[in-house]
Amino acid sequence: MNILVISDSHGWTDQLKAIISRHEHEVDQVIHVGDSELPEHAPELAGVNVVAGNCDVFSSFPNELECQWEGTTAYIAHGHHHGVKQTLAKLIDRAKEKGARIAIYGHSHIAQAEEQDGVILINPGSVRLPKQYPEGTYCCLTIGNEHVDINYWTTAGKKATDLDKHFTL
Repeated sequence: MNILVISDSHGWTDQLKAIISRHEHEVDQVIHVGDSELPEHAPELAGVNVVAGNCDVFSSFPNELECQWEGTTAYIAHGHHHGVKQTLAKLIDRAKEKGARIAIYGHSHIAQAEEQDGVILINPGSVRLPKQYPEGTYCCLTIGNEHVDINYWTTAGKKATDLDKHFTL
């Protein structure tokens, strides 16, 4: 199963459309991890699973989602309610409460993937306002055969292989 994960586009509709269009024929699902700053009915978000970020104050997007991919539970939240800029402990705790092996979050604008306390933590970074990386980023997950591969891309469509990670589920 292939999942496109985008976060923190902050109203940047042209780039959001370009990213989704670039990968739409190779992914099974698209997730926006918050701070789209778009209304629910925005055409750019048609068919996209979206959670609310701290800048989505006028939306009715849910604060969290749970997805089942190839028998693996993923917990998805923007992260501002979990204090992810300070620590990932609350996010990890919530993922464990939900029985999730994977937690996907945004908010910090820092592209990274790591495993802590039995939870694979994935942040796609920000497509518009990156931190700690010279370009905006997003990622594609491939889940299957008891593995998850996280492949990062720049907003411009170049592979960011220095960020890529592989985990056993």
